[in-house]
Amino acid sequence: MPSRKIISVLILCIGVILSVWLFTNKPQTKAVTTDEDAVPAVAAINIEGKVNEDWKKMLTSVDPKNSKVVDLTKNQTSTEDDTTLTDQMSRDFMAQYLLAVKNGTDLTPEVADTIAKNTLSLPEYSKKSVVYIKSNLKVTPRNDKETWVKYQGKINQALMPLYFEVKDDPLRIFSSAVSREDEAELKKLDPIILSNKSVIKYLLEIEVPESAIQVHLELLNASASILSDLESMRVAIGDPVRGLPALGYYSEDAQKFAVALSNMNVFLLQRTI
Repeated sequence: MPSRKIISVLILCIGVILSVWLFTNKPQTKAVTTDEDAVPAVAAINIEGKVNEDWKKMLTSVDPKNSKVVDLTKNQTSTEDDTTLTDQMSRDFMAQYLLAVKNGTDLTPEVADTIAKNTLSLPEYSKKSVVYIKSNLKVTPRNDKETWVKYQGKINQALMPLYFEVKDDPLRIFSSAVSREDEAELKKLDPIILSNKSVIKYLLEIEVPESAIQVHLELLNASASILSDLESMRVAIGDPVRGLPALGYYSEDAQKFAVALSNMNVFLLQRTI
């Protein structure tokens, strides 16, 4: 399994290479969205709407003799704005690079490292997933044994799609698809994504006893993180900046899910025996 450091280096390399390539290619996917009520982080740049245009200004010039405009951002095959996370990182990286060149900065390895860090430090490139809170749940004040037995049955029912519908390892699918650049292989993640959505939907519909709120939210948010990872992995070929980091996140979130599930089982055992 690649380390977080190796993944970061891979992302940086991809950003440099695609900075020029993206000027002549159309977008393939949209950026991940989050629950505004529960996620306080605000993106530095809204890549689905108004985007950073500094790089375009730097590549546009006007001949003072005949007022002819030279715009290197234009081409004959694409007029749409790029909207993938990879597109945006490439624009941000290229804009900082061109600004340094324009200012006559000596592009030493230290300067290049600073440009890379400045680009990767933008909130837009941090992992984001929905974070559910108490107000998202259907809480019941009932605390009798019948309520707990019913709640346990609902939890088991909510998790059934993972036990009976997920037949393949997402990491195996992802590794195989990326190594072969096979979009068709990535489609095998679709039923797994649907199963995880089903789990989250069911966990939100369950009546949750007051004292179970914490363990329920842990399980729900761990499921939401895994869903975010899977959706990012699904677009890895078209949007590597979004997709590749999900490889490491998925392993961590799968462990968190296992812990949350274990905590839930212990919690329910204490109340149903």
